[in-house]
Amino acid sequence: MGMKRTGDWNELKRNVGSNFGARLAVELRKATTKNAIILVRAIKKGIISQAPGGQKFVALSPSTIANKGSSKALIDEGYLINAITQKIMGDKAIVGLMRGATNKRGEDLVNIGAVMEFGATIRMPNGTLIVIPARPFLHPVFDEMRGEMVGNYRKAIQKAVA
Repeated sequence: MGMKRTGDWNELKRNVGSNFGARLAVELRKATTKNAIILVRAIKKGIISQAPGGQKFVALSPSTIANKGSSKALIDEGYLINAITQKIMGDKAIVGLMRGATNKRGEDLVNIGAVMEFGATIRMPNGTLIVIPARPFLHPVFDEMRGEMVGNYRKAIQKAVA
């Protein structure tokens, strides 16, 4: 069983042999930056719409609504949504909440974000059990945007080869 080649392999050889590694690195870095920016925008939009990645948040309890004066999950004073960002490191990106971001009370937003993303059960000193349901705001967006991000990387590779 043999392999059949189609297309202009000589042109590909010329392109790949002509500083391909550097061109590929530049194009992948551009695609990574583009994908990170797209993700940050989509995460914030999902929180505002209360349905990140098309997945509706679990409704807040009546006592939570009464305490905060709003039925919107993850939106109180704007610290969490405003702290969602991206950091580019070469061909990698971190998207979400960065360590060190705090609200006005000095609470670490990464910890608050983790509770919102995965939920938590907290036993208070008086024995009261508080259950905070998961309200994922990162993973549903990553899942929804995966195809677009892969497409951006494919375009980057095609551009580097051309």
